[in-house]
Amino acid sequence: MAEPQETTKKLGRLKQIRLMGETTRYVIIGITAAFIIIFCILGFLSALGIFKGFGGPVDYFVFAILSGAGIYGFYGLIRARRIAKIDAIFPDFVRDLAESRRAGMTFTRAILFASKGSYGILTSEIQKISQQVSWGSSVEDALTGFSKRVRTKSICRTVQLIIEASKSGGNVADVLEIAAKDAREIKMLEAERKANMASYVVVIYVGMFVFLAIVLILCTSFIPAMVGTKGAAGMQGIMGGGSLASQQDITGMFYLACLVQAFGSAVVAGVFENGQFSSSVKHVFIMVFTTWLSFKMLMGV
Repeated sequence: MAEPQETTKKLGRLKQIRLMGETTRYVIIGITAAFIIIFCILGFLSALGIFKGFGGPVDYFVFAILSGAGIYGFYGLIRARRIAKIDAIFPDFVRDLAESRRAGMTFTRAILFASKGSYGILTSEIQKISQQVSWGSSVEDALTGFSKRVRTKSICRTVQLIIEASKSGGNVADVLEIAAKDAREIKMLEAERKANMASYVVVIYVGMFVFLAIVLILCTSFIPAMVGTKGAAGMQGIMGGGSLASQQDITGMFYLACLVQAFGSAVVAGVFENGQFSSSVKHVFIMVFTTWLSFKMLMGV
């Protein structure tokens, strides 16, 4: 009897994942993790001298970062744009719920009625909420699942307000009107904040590219002259006859420093953009790829 129950639970879990719209996300995470693991393994094998492919160990670890940031970052960028559109239309949905409540409909009937309307990109999400309610889930669970799928502060706050209003009773229609107005104001504040922080993101990009340009100039002109025959003799005299590092070693250290600086700058840029580390993924891909490509083309590291 235990096996049928476990099978039923697994099927229920799969159905819940499908309703939550998480199937694509799990597939993307799986593909991303596979690429990262493969490149990390190749990097360790290359460092140990077991595997000799194209490039060095650092290149494979860079590929691991780029594959993770590229695949998941591209998916995250598309998903973020979709969620932003949903976030903008959601107040209209809440307003229509308020009108349906004023017309005498129950909360469940209002949601089922709204699922037949057209809300653009939000229509599919409303239909998922309607399906969950039709299959026996409570309105609270369906709305909570919707807020978890979208995961924006304004929608989570509005959904929580709607749930609390439906539990407490009273004039829910007025609460829904207030919630719709509140959602619009939050959206306007977020857009204003993003516009204000855009200048800081630009400053981070400028700082990163200036640092990269200075390092590349040093590696292509100053360092070769410093470690050349005459330059090396002069430097050895200044340093008391001590040996100097080779040009390849110095360039390699600058290469690692630029990669670390690019990764750190990308993380900061993402946090500045909207306060979330997930936004850093696309910046990581852009900055790390630019650094890697610049050293490969100009220095051949």
